[in-house]
Amino acid sequence: FFISSGSDVVDQRDLFEGMVRTAHNQFRIRRDPNRAFALDVDRWEQDAPIVTDNPNAEFVRRASNAHSTVVLLSKAVRPGTREEIEGVLNQNDVQLSVIWMKQPGPVRDKGLRKFLKENENKFLYLVTGPPDSPESILAMFRIIAAALADITHGARRELFYESR
Repeated sequence: FFISSGSDVVDQRDLFEGMVRTAHNQFRIRRDPNRAFALDVDRWEQDAPIVTDNPNAEFVRRASNAHSTVVLLSKAVRPGTREEIEGVLNQNDVQLSVIWMKQPGPVRDKGLRKFLKENENKFLYLVTGPPDSPESILAMFRIIAAALADITHGARRELFYESR
């Protein structure tokens, strides 16, 4: 899983990574001899800083090469996240899952609503309650469960069911 998101959902990135690690460990604990996969999370925070003309190019590459790119949004969509989404949309074999953890009431969303509206014909997204709401946590779990179903049952046709 490649996680793309802004700094407004750091706790949710941590939670998602913990959920993936827990699922991975359950397969490891069971010592399934037929398991031919590992569940890993790729996050930009895991990298050492490098000097480059285009710092996000490496993350776009990694998002585009992941089995699943998960985009967590709440108050804004930053330029790097936009680039990662666009990079994934050019790939046919990467599952893109976008969760908008919508804040209640009127919120200045820094162009997030506009971005989603402009791209509504390119990708689907799930709207949940705010970060840390049961809805948003269940949405993250659903992505992990669907990926596990896809990995362990190769004949499955529909990887994720997403709605707007």
